Amino acid sequence: MLAAVLTDQPQQLEVAQVVEPEPAPGEVLLGVSACGICGSDLHIAGVIGSPGTILGHEITGVVEALGPDVDPGAWKVGQPVVARPLSGCGTCRWCVGGRPDHCDSFALIGLDRPGGFAERLAVSADELFALPTRLMGPELALVEPLAIARRALRRTALEAGEVVAISGAGPIGLATLVWARALGAGPIVISDPAASRRELALQLGADAAVDPREESLGEGTIRVTGGRPAAVVECSGRAETIAEGMDHVKVDGRVTIVGICLTTAEIVPFAGLVKELDLRFSLYYGKVDFTDTLDAIDAGALDPALLLTETVTLGQLPERFARLAEDPQGGKIAVTP
Repeated sequence: MLAAVLTDQPQQLEVAQVVEPEPAPGEVLLGVSACGICGSDLHIAGVIGSPGTILGHEITGVVEALGPDVDPGAWKVGQPVVARPLSGCGTCRWCVGGRPDHCDSFALIGLDRPGGFAERLAVSADELFALPTRLMGPELALVEPLAIARRALRRTALEAGEVVAISGAGPIGLATLVWARALGAGPIVISDPAASRRELALQLGADAAVDPREESLGEGTIRVTGGRPAAVVECSGRAETIAEGMDHVKVDGRVTIVGICLTTAEIVPFAGLVKELDLRFSLYYGKVDFTDTLDAIDAGALDPALLLTETVTLGQLPERFARLAEDPQGGKIAVTP
């Protein structure tokens, strides 16, 4: 089959023939319908990925075959699904509790296991979620980042009517925005240096979108709402925004870190102490975050198509991925093999 694999050059992909995957016991074979490009794919490709790696963990597809020990009453060939791209040993307390990302045998599809930038892949049947047959577009690859956002706001303990400020209007920031709106939070203020992203944020329901080069997120929130936010969600991955969020948020507020930051971040603990802040971090998701997201899409409370700005074929992916690595300020892109 065809897949886009990492080359020996950082952040460079090439389409190649690879070995057809075989589902192991407890796994199913998926035909990939669409796979989103995530910012972490760029991090993996530039830092830790090895040649031959097949990236891609934002996956929607159709069941093509059942591996051994998969209940044929649970999954049918031709069934449309989305995948939570995690796996573990299946028996430890973390796996039993639904958090295989803390298992000693944790593996991430698209890094430790072949990912969705391919025609097919094998995934754990326990990590699949059924889709209504009427939901089949490439935008369903965005269920995964929307689940990330749902988890982040669950960690934030965001309540209806609370003012929330979001740093970064990339795909995760925008997913956080639409989930915050769906949960009844607001006003919502978001910041991003890219004008196109700020415009899209306004279209998606932000009450204000500020350019951090001209106005801080805190200043913009005070200007729009008259006060400080109850919660700041950091989605940009910039080290300095953690301290800025602590400065922006109100007394007894929450600052949740979602963006991937690989550099040292400096904070002044007293800034959090004097306000008695909660500083929280959110990574991955539980199964409930996927089911919540799918339920919200099915009910019309979320429309992932509004977040999807571009689709490319597997053949077009290497060139588009290289451009995205040079200029990551674009919108959300899905690959349709």
